[in-house]
Amino acid sequence: MADNKKSSDIFKNLWEELTKPPKWMKEGKKSSSSSKKKDDGKKDEADASSTPKKRQPPSWWSWSTSDGVPAKPTPKESKKKKRTRSRTSSHPTTHQRSRPNSKPSRSTQTSNLKPRHGNLAPLAQSKSDLGSPDHDDSLSTVHSMIRRHGFSPASLKAYGITATKVEPFGPVLRLRTSKGLIALKKTELSPKQVQFLHESFLYLESRKFTRYAPFVLSTDGLPYVQVGGETYYATQWVRGQEVDFRSMPQLALTARTLADFHEASRGYEPKGYRPAMIFDLVDRFQDRRDEFNMWKKRAKAKSRPDEVDKKFLRLVDAYIAQADQALTVMKRPNVRAHLLYEEDDPPLCHLDLTPYNMVYTTIGQVCLIDLDFCTYGPRTLDLAHLVRRALQRADWEEDVLRHALVNYNAVRLLTVAEYVLLYGLLVFPHRFWRISYQHYEVGHDPHHMGYYELAEAEETKRQAFLKKFGQQVDRMRR
Repeated sequence: MADNKKSSDIFKNLWEELTKPPKWMKEGKKSSSSSKKKDDGKKDEADASSTPKKRQPPSWWSWSTSDGVPAKPTPKESKKKKRTRSRTSSHPTTHQRSRPNSKPSRSTQTSNLKPRHGNLAPLAQSKSDLGSPDHDDSLSTVHSMIRRHGFSPASLKAYGITATKVEPFGPVLRLRTSKGLIALKKTELSPKQVQFLHESFLYLESRKFTRYAPFVLSTDGLPYVQVGGETYYATQWVRGQEVDFRSMPQLALTARTLADFHEASRGYEPKGYRPAMIFDLVDRFQDRRDEFNMWKKRAKAKSRPDEVDKKFLRLVDAYIAQADQALTVMKRPNVRAHLLYEEDDPPLCHLDLTPYNMVYTTIGQVCLIDLDFCTYGPRTLDLAHLVRRALQRADWEEDVLRHALVNYNAVRLLTVAEYVLLYGLLVFPHRFWRISYQHYEVGHDPHHMGYYELAEAEETKRQAFLKKFGQQVDRMRR
């Protein structure tokens, strides 16, 4: 009986083995059932972003650490992106240059977006500067480009030139003509102000200083043209790149060029229009100090202040104290006496020494461009602007100041009073004032919070530098 049961179990097991489906069929079933279990909406939710979005950096990520200006893509980078897009697309599209921001930002554009107004005299043209039949645009295309950027094609006729290529660089159009590269600018300067600049350039040339962008004269022999109620001027284009303040050789060359410019401009007496001089530094900086108080009251009066207002109110008192300290230095008797003395033989000052207004040329020189704000003033004011921007780029390393001063002094030594004035100008919180002015007088910008954060972040190193420099100046006064 037991043997019969045992044999029946053997046959049963054998039958199950023979009738069992293959392994691959079981796996198939298993995966099928598992897919049904997962098909509950979670898979669709997970696959909704199968290629995760690239995490974007903060809006201030690419700002210039010097000027607090958002860096914009250069035309070269824009072209590269467009070419990449064209290759990946099955239907290639025609490339168009994006229209630049019509609002000129003095602190906001990089070297490739700012104009290069001119070249050294004599002007060295390369074949690529001249119109080439292989790469020229049609006349109608050129005029269309000019109108698109708010310029009048009639301005070219007034200069007697025909452009074969037009490229926008910030507020300037670079024109490729048979006479070479030319920068055309629509300016807010009056004709007499442009004439003043032109005559000052001629005076500089007579003093052997030619590191600027000379004007191109109209068919009437004038450095400007007026079309449709607008004033234009044209200069020769400077080939090169913006000065890199992190490069000590370029910084040295820039300081030397600025000193040469100041010395060569002394003695210039215009025949007609003469702009107002700016030796009243105490009054000007007192006005800026008072603006801090005005903006403070305005921010406090808001029923619903935003985050930028809160940041401003948290920082402003410390910067008001710095402004007071700077004014105390500027009011010292020896500084006032020096300003009165220099006013009798004033140099010209550039007054807009941003990196993109100083071009490191292809022949290894530094050329000053965009002198729209140029007028008579203390040379220390220009030097302070140059040094401050260089220090901001270099995290307030004192070697930067030393390097700039050695090269500037090679032309004409600074007096003790000028060192005191330079210290006072560096103490004044220029960056914080500029950001606040933009926010409360020009208009709200979401980037202003980041600007304030940059100013706050540099303050520790800035104060450490100012302390050392102030001690050195005090030793010079004894």
